[in-house]
Amino acid sequence: MIPYEKAASIGIVLPKLFPFSQSKPEEMISSLITILEDPFFTAVEVSYIADKEAREMAKKYLDYSCVETIFNGGDAFRELKINLSSLDPDIRKQSILQCQMLVDHCYEMGAKIMHIVTGKFEGEESKHQNINAFIDSTMKLCKYAKDKADTYELSISLEIGDRHVDRKYLLGPTHEAVNVARIIQSEYNNFGLLLDQSHLPIMGEDPNKSLWLAKDYLTHIHIGNSYIKNKEVSYFGDKHIPFGVKDSEVGVVELTKFITTLHDIDFFKSPKPTRKPVITFEVGCLDNESPKLVIANLKRTFFEAWANA
Repeated sequence: MIPYEKAASIGIVLPKLFPFSQSKPEEMISSLITILEDPFFTAVEVSYIADKEAREMAKKYLDYSCVETIFNGGDAFRELKINLSSLDPDIRKQSILQCQMLVDHCYEMGAKIMHIVTGKFEGEESKHQNINAFIDSTMKLCKYAKDKADTYELSISLEIGDRHVDRKYLLGPTHEAVNVARIIQSEYNNFGLLLDQSHLPIMGEDPNKSLWLAKDYLTHIHIGNSYIKNKEVSYFGDKHIPFGVKDSEVGVVELTKFITTLHDIDFFKSPKPTRKPVITFEVGCLDNESPKLVIANLKRTFFEAWANA
């Protein structure tokens, strides 16, 4: 395996490790600087920043640090109650307008990818209608991103999640998301998929098979850990816990296999919206430990896995 510095940009989901309130944007700026001061991270995923002055300041630091910027839509969609797969036309209309605002924010901050999620799974009887609604909404979003493009074109990327366990998203199984990506890409080439390693155990999917299924549509990758052994545990499901938690799903062995498959599907060689392919850690604190300890945890896990891949 070639050196990771040559193969990919390594990122982190900022609001997952450093949650912040919109009323205290200075906390976001402080945590952003903490990440940007660490040369290990050459990509950062930011999310919705309501304060324009804070966005401008974030853009300044991001540019100065020469990192890749990605917009993490999951947190933004939950905060703004965005549902692109709703069958209520008023909810969809408002959701599309809010997404267009987020696209504008992406261009303000120089984000190359904006990843999105579907609404909740509402049952088998309405599944196809919800999927068609999502396709229609997302095509409008892709068109808007194209129309607003100047020096580069923003890529819209669907993050796949579990349908029945925790987040209960409409999409959902990888094979269904791939079918949706195929339809949208037939009209808009600025669309793709985001696979999160930590979601796949919750979805009951084999990571190797999922990566091979989605390989032609991947914009970037999330790496992380999850726990599904006991529903009574506070960190059950999609909580993005650190590596090494007892009985959790992802450790060095699993990450090694995941990286090996990324190599096998030519993820590191195929064109991406970013300068280099991006692998982003989506990891938060388990209890009240220092975020610096979580960062050290993910680095040790990654270094060993990459060396073994």
